[in-house]
Order: sequence, then C-alpha cells, then structure tokens
Amino acid sequence: MAAEAPPIEDSGPEPWHGYYCVGVMVLMFGALLKNVAGPDVLMLGALAMMLAADTVDLTEGLKGFSNKGLLTVACLFVVAAGISNTGALDYYMSRLLGTPKTVASAQIRLMVPIAIISAFLNNTPVVAIMIPILQKWSRKCNIAPAQLFIPLSFASILGGTCTLIGTSTNLVVEGMMRERYPEALPMGLFTLSLYGVPVALSGMAYILVASPFLLPGGKGSGGGDKSSGDSIEDSLAVGAVVAPGSPVVDKPVATLRGLNGLYLVSVQRGDMLLRAVTPEFLLEEGDVLHFTGLIESIGDVCAEHGLLPLTHEVEEQLMGAGGAVEGGNGSDVGVSNGVKAAAEGREGEEGERL
Repeated sequence: MAAEAPPIEDSGPEPWHGYYCVGVMVLMFGALLKNVAGPDVLMLGALAMMLAADTVDLTEGLKGFSNKGLLTVACLFVVAAGISNTGALDYYMSRLLGTPKTVASAQIRLMVPIAIISAFLNNTPVVAIMIPILQKWSRKCNIAPAQLFIPLSFASILGGTCTLIGTSTNLVVEGMMRERYPEALPMGLFTLSLYGVPVALSGMAYILVASPFLLPGGKGSGGGDKSSGDSIEDSLAVGAVVAPGSPVVDKPVATLRGLNGLYLVSVQRGDMLLRAVTPEFLLEEGDVLHFTGLIESIGDVCAEHGLLPLTHEVEEQLMGAGGAVEGGNGSDVGVSNGVKAAAEGREGEEGERL
C-alpha cells in the first residue's frame, strides 16, 4: 500500500508581497496627489493590481462591496445629489440665515442648521452648496467671509458625528462591528447622539469663542477693516467663462484638475446654477465656472484651458445680456453675447490706458 503524500502546508504570503503592496499604495497616493484620474479609478486600479498579483485574496478584496455601510453611503449620495440639483437647500438656507447684527450671531445661525443637515446628509455637497450662499451673505451682512467658512466646515463635520448615517466612517465601523461581534445589538440611528451631540455643542462653543482671535477678519487681525474683508473674499471666490473655441468645450469637467489651488464650486448655465457637478458633467460654450481658492492662479488656469476671467462687473453684464435675449436658447445666446461684450470692454479699457 502506497504511503499517502503529506499535506501541503500553506507557507503564507511570499516575502515580496509586502513590498509589492507598499509600492502599489505609494503609486496610488502619488497619482491621487497629481490628479491623474478620479479617486474611484485609481483605487479600483490599485485593488486590481493587488488581486492580479495574488497579494490579496479575491474574497477579501471584494468583500467591502457587500458592506451595508458602503451601500447606505451610496444611497445617501443619491439623496444629496437630488437636493443639490433642485436647489432646495439653497432656497431654505437663504431664508434661515436672515440678517444678523454680529459675527457671533451669524456663526450661530450658520452652524446650528448646518450641523442638523449634516447629521443626515453627506458633508461634501452640503459645504459645496453653502459656499456661494455664504459669499453673498457675508457681503450683505458686512462680515469677513473667513469668519464663516471655517465654522461651516467644522459644523458639518461635528454634525456628522451625531447620527449613524451622518458620516461614512460611522457606517463602515458599524458594519465592521456587526461582523466582529454578531451577537451584539445593532447600532441605532441615534445611538451615537448621546456622545455626538455634546461633542458638537462643545465644538461650536469653542468656535464662537476662538474664531475672533484665530480666524482672519476677527479681532486679532483687524476685522473692522472693510478692505481687508474684501481682499479675503476675493481670495476665496473667482469666476471664469468658457470662451468660444475653448479646448474644454464638450469635455467633461474632470479635465479641470490640478488647477494650482483653485477648486470648482458650481457651474452657471443660463438660468440654472449647478452645484457640486459630477466629473462626467460636460462643459458648454458660455458656461460660467465659479471657483474657490487662490485668486492669483486664475490667469494661468484661464490661459491653459481657454477660459475668460470673470469679474463682478462682467458677471452683471452677462446676466443682463442673458435676460434681454428672446427666441432660441436665450440663456446660452445671452451669455455668449455677454462674453463678447466683456471682451470688447476690456480691449477698450486697455486702449485708453495706452
């Protein structure tokens, strides 16, 4: 009787697996920093490389796609996209903010509703929608925008800690907890509120006390100087128009990546203001692009992508021209006429200076 062959022992991962994984992660993060492609493409590509090299088991590599937390986050993105496209948050927030008399009152009116909204929606579209609203509101109330943008960001983060669906991190951890401790009671929607609400209130109280001394435009930086507030606002908001013949016409907005400190906030197309557009959104001639970030970069960005810098005066001229045109696609024709008029006006001003 032949002797049975001894069972093959699992020798574990190969010595090079660790170096390979580290190399793939370094390449992925480098590509993310360089905006080579979208995060979804880069991360899926990194996963595919690890699966192809068998450094990650197929079951473990694809296990995350069945996570209930991940699926819940995907559903919340659909809800947030609907709110963003309909402008519902814009409408109600413009009326909730009112006309405060002090910076502290403005911050309270801003942080409380944002924290409540962020407890049930993803933070990114909420902040993206609120940026242009705050820019107009700060001018109306004569408040330095820098005193509002940081409270906006932190209120959305703090509000997200108050419920299970407030942030994707809570959902992912809850899914991991169910897998690790299946006998434990499931976490309810407001289970985290016992800890999240006190933390959120404490954080907002700290912002009210510290922001006048730590943020630009406050007591510590001469917040009473109106010109200082204007310069801060200009450094946070800038616009550009997709000029005729621009290389970005009929191209996805994802082509506008790596803009030297500028980030696209919204797109004005005729009478529609589209906020937090997807990377697949196609740009058209006459679209008005609203950016936030470093204003000194707008010249290089416009020269590279064939855009026309937009000033407040030009924006008013574009809106006036768009309302005066009738027949056809009035919005697009009006914006195109406004672009031409703006260009002629700048040429005339340059001629006068010469």
